[in-house]
Amino acid sequence: MTTTTRRTVPGLAAATLAGALLTGCSTQDESDPAPETTETTASPASDGPGIAVSSTAEREPTDGDPETFTGDVEIQPLYDPNDASTGGAGQVTFQTGARTAWHSHPAGQRLIVTDGTGWIQEEGENRITVSAGDVVWFAPGVKHWHGATDGEAMTHIAVQDTIDGNNAEWMEHVTDEQYLDQA
Repeated sequence: MTTTTRRTVPGLAAATLAGALLTGCSTQDESDPAPETTETTASPASDGPGIAVSSTAEREPTDGDPETFTGDVEIQPLYDPNDASTGGAGQVTFQTGARTAWHSHPAGQRLIVTDGTGWIQEEGENRITVSAGDVVWFAPGVKHWHGATDGEAMTHIAVQDTIDGNNAEWMEHVTDEQYLDQA
């Protein structure tokens, strides 16, 4: 039996305001003469600064939740959705043998492998080996898992968007037999 757990991203309520940031068009009375020059000004996306920098010290790493990961996993948050973007990302380090549970993403997911060697697998397909420098795309709704190999750690940056408060649907754990199956 498959169990699905919905996980949400903090601060998503602000992301739903993105539509409200669109500016409307103004109309000119036809009896007024056309202006000689037109000035266009850009409005900031929020009341905050135009540039925001978060230091590593502001983003505490956490251990992977045992409900959604197997083995020793560390997650370093990089950025969360905000009032102008539904995207979020984290750097995830899997020690040898560590992996995600089966899951999917409503808007898809991109992995950028930055260190080591790992395995990825779509349900019903062959396992694929990935290494530093590889970039992986999982289409929306594709059930998959990813993690380190049984002989080497792997780090990747995971990038995904949030739809309706959800960026992942978590399912059952990948069994040791599934993890080690080369088919």
